Amino acid sequence: MKKIAVLGAGFVTKPAVDYFIDRCGYEVIVTSLKKSEAEKIVQGRPSGKAIAWTIDQSDALDRLVSEVDLVMSMIPPSMHIPVAAACLKHHKNLVTTSYISPDMESLSQACQQNGILFLNEIGEDPGLDIMSSKKLIDEIKMQKGEVTAVTSYGAGLPAFEHNNNPFGYKFSWSPRGIILAAQSSAAYLKKGQRVEIPARDLFDHHWLIDLDDIGSFETYPNRDCQTYLDCFGLEKEVSFYRGLLRYTGWCNTMKGLVDLNLFDITAEKDYAGTTYAQFMASLIKEQNPENILQKTARFLKTKENSDLIKRLKWLGLFEDKEIAVSKGTNGDVLIKLMTGKMSYRPLEQDMVIIHNEVLADFTDHKEKRISTLLVKGEPAGDSAMSRAVSLPAAIASRLILEGKIKAKGVQRPTLQEIYQPVLEEMCELGFRFKQKTMPMDTLQHNSNAN
Repeated sequence: MKKIAVLGAGFVTKPAVDYFIDRCGYEVIVTSLKKSEAEKIVQGRPSGKAIAWTIDQSDALDRLVSEVDLVMSMIPPSMHIPVAAACLKHHKNLVTTSYISPDMESLSQACQQNGILFLNEIGEDPGLDIMSSKKLIDEIKMQKGEVTAVTSYGAGLPAFEHNNNPFGYKFSWSPRGIILAAQSSAAYLKKGQRVEIPARDLFDHHWLIDLDDIGSFETYPNRDCQTYLDCFGLEKEVSFYRGLLRYTGWCNTMKGLVDLNLFDITAEKDYAGTTYAQFMASLIKEQNPENILQKTARFLKTKENSDLIKRLKWLGLFEDKEIAVSKGTNGDVLIKLMTGKMSYRPLEQDMVIIHNEVLADFTDHKEKRISTLLVKGEPAGDSAMSRAVSLPAAIASRLILEGKIKAKGVQRPTLQEIYQPVLEEMCELGFRFKQKTMPMDTLQHNSNAN
């Protein structure tokens, strides 16, 4: 019986553990800061074991890694390197859904020397978006086409029928992850020219798009897409955009939260006895919390009846009510309010959208190839996001343990031996990409993306 350690018992871990225990018959050790959280995922199954573990318990990590066949790390990305070091020491493969950091990338040669694989970015976004894009690109190249533009969008949103709060968003993954992502810079390519967006300007750089048969959304850039030029086999003159999709109004709201410094998660303060109105007054450098809504509108240079101010009011930031966090950061205050009002209720569904467009030149014609995925969560069951993130990682882990993935080093799922079987099995699990090809002479192109 194969044995796997799954580190972390957060929003998206359960489907992977279910896959390992119920589908593969593996023995699984699930770790969490609180043992009770891991126990909820194990659900008393004999081949599952729940333990309490924190990243500073290096001896416990060393023992755990030494006794398993593979490690899946679902903890925050900043904690992956100690785990990777333990995997190197004991020659164990590692799978994560996180972006490859420079520190992780630096371990590639050591992995190759040890004959092991550290597979990253094998989740939803990054993950399904990368694999489905690479599949389109490889198919075009096999048919002697030249790729001129790649556009890829990803989204985790409330299903249309359950989009019922002013933010147009609910948490299907870590709220802290949302804050960290909102503080990342981004870049994309427009006919080979690099367009850079500093983190402070991220939410100023957005536009509207229409997706056929789905709806209208706003998009903003997602990280630095130039990272993928080489592994996608793209020429430097290509147009290349990776973006996130949100319901309209999201970016202006996020920009307001940034301007209020509500995303700060570094400076810890004592909030005992402080009201939300007083908290807001401190953010805009006002002594008196009276008329705080009007003062905040002036600070943000917007109208009192603007959508942004109405969302802040709905969240409770102007109330003369004591803050629910006694000690923490601005981000902790925001997260507490958001999770209280922006979490999924029983029977509500989320949805995952991945939409890729690739423009290609052939000898005698030009065309656009499109692949689209839309999957909703299971009512009273697993969310679409939890399945979309953890199942690709689980499938890849099984393939590694069965010796069907031969790659070594630090990798993304851009190799055909990885993406082909993972996408095929995801299709069996309900994650089917719909593909279509459109002749270029019938198209109208979005100049922002192409």
